Amino acid sequence: MKNITILLLAVVVAMTSCHKETTFTYKAAPGIFFNLEVVHASDSILYTFAYHPELTQDTAWVPVQISGDRDSVNDRKFVMEVVNDSTTTAVANKHYEPLKSEYIMKAGKGVALVPVILYNTDTNMSKRPFAVTLRLKQTPDFSTALDKPIITTRVVVSSRLEKPNWWDMWIKSSYSQVKHQLFRLAATTDELTLDGSMAPLYLFYVDQLKALMASPQTWKKNHPDKGYNLDLRPDGNYDFYPVANPTKIIPYVKDSQTGQYFFIDETGSKVI
Repeated sequence: MKNITILLLAVVVAMTSCHKETTFTYKAAPGIFFNLEVVHASDSILYTFAYHPELTQDTAWVPVQISGDRDSVNDRKFVMEVVNDSTTTAVANKHYEPLKSEYIMKAGKGVALVPVILYNTDTNMSKRPFAVTLRLKQTPDFSTALDKPIITTRVVVSSRLEKPNWWDMWIKSSYSQVKHQLFRLAATTDELTLDGSMAPLYLFYVDQLKALMASPQTWKKNHPDKGYNLDLRPDGNYDFYPVANPTKIIPYVKDSQTGQYFFIDETGSKVI
């Protein structure tokens, strides 16, 4: 009986040993995805040139993150491409610089910020936004076969200003993007509040706007640091624009009936 017990134990040990020899550890291929939380965005990266009309271009940074182990020794390559379907309304070389053929995830890094160069030359961007949809492609270094993380995202660019909630309280006149732009130029780029105790300062801001609208020639002379030109056209009207971006012209036009000059907004109406 004792011999039988010993024999059975030997068989069990042998089977256990065989099992251990056939097991292996599975290591998933590293994945790659867009993680917009890195730049405090949700499903799209939004950029407007409205706050910096003097810029002819700027950069939107698109965060790409890996899932899986980092490689502390080797740089790894990944590909980000434009999805050329109806979701992409931006045009390469007009609204953005064409993408590179590949990008690098540096050794030891888990996130790469990919630059998307945006252009501020299309005047239609003040009327509507343009979007470029981006997609990550599988490469020898990275997989995109992930269950949940996103492998497509959008960069949306415009040059629109939107009417703020304080406009009617302090400006007390019709809103236009051009008038808002002039206010930011003449007065402040800070957002105003609805706090009545701020009235002395905010009314001073309104007076600054009125001074610019009444005489951009005088304003330009007194504020050379702002970098704006006022050029006389052959028809007797003027172009008001930032020297750094001459495409962003605000017409300053003479009313033939009164002889008074007015800025003209994006709808072709007088700024009053």
